[in-house]
Amino acid sequence: MSSVLTGEEYKRYHTHDFKLRQLITNIDKHIWLVCAPKSGSTWLTRIFKDVLKWPSVALVSGFDHREQELDLSPLLAKGTTGHLLTPHQHCRYSSYTHQVIDALDTKVILQVRDIFDTIVSFYDHLTNDETAVPSGFMNRQTWDALDQDTRWSYIVDLIIPWYFNFYCGWVTSTLYSDARIKMVTYNDLKNDTLGTVSSLLDYCGEHRKSAHIQTALDRQKTRKNRLNKGVIGRGGTLPEHLKERVRGFTRYYPSVDFAPLGL
Repeated sequence: MSSVLTGEEYKRYHTHDFKLRQLITNIDKHIWLVCAPKSGSTWLTRIFKDVLKWPSVALVSGFDHREQELDLSPLLAKGTTGHLLTPHQHCRYSSYTHQVIDALDTKVILQVRDIFDTIVSFYDHLTNDETAVPSGFMNRQTWDALDQDTRWSYIVDLIIPWYFNFYCGWVTSTLYSDARIKMVTYNDLKNDTLGTVSSLLDYCGEHRKSAHIQTALDRQKTRKNRLNKGVIGRGGTLPEHLKERVRGFTRYYPSVDFAPLGL
C-alpha cells in the first residue's frame, strides 16, 4: 500500500489539528512554483504575481544553508484565505509534501534549466552574490581561497548531485506521472515568454488574454530581476571532463528522462 495519503484521507487523519483543518478550509486555490536554483524562477514568480494579483506566501521558514522544506507555519501565521500563490521554492519531493499538495489540491509548476548553463550561473552566484546555499556547504572565506578549477569541481561534485536528487524526486513521483505537475524549462520561458506563461496559466485554470500577460511582461522589463546574465548556452564553455562527470550521474537513474536538463 502506498504511504501517500489521498487528499480526503489526509483531511480525515488530521481532523484533530484545528489549524490545519482551518488552512485546508480557507485556501480554495493554490499555485506553487517549485524550482531548481538558478532556473529563472525569480523572474517567473514576479510575472505570476503581476498577472494574478493573488496573496503570496512563501512556505519556508528560513533560507541560506537551510533546506527549503515545505513549512505551513508562515501560512498559518498570516491567516491567508482564498487564492494563494507560493513563490519560487527550492523544495525536494517527499511523501509529506505530496500529502500537503493533495490536501490543498495544489497546482505545481516545476521549473528547471539546462544543467550546464546552471553550473555557470551557480559559479557567478557564489562569486558575486551569496555563498550560503542549501545544496552544498560553502562560505565566503573558503570560496575566495579556491582556485578556479577547484571552484568548478566543487560545483560539479557537491552542488550538482543535489540537482539530481531534486529533479529525480519530482519526476519519478506519481504527481508527475498523473500529470499533476507542469514542467517548464528556462529555455521555454526565455524563447517564448508569452506563450509559456499563457500555457502555465491555462494549466492552473487561470486563463488570461495575451494582452493582459504582455502588459505584465513589459512591466518586468523595467524592473531588476535576478537573471544573472540569463544567456542560453553559456554552459557550452565548460571543459569536457566536467561535462562527462555530470553526465555520469545519469547512470544511477536509467529510467529517468534528463532531456529537460540538457542531458
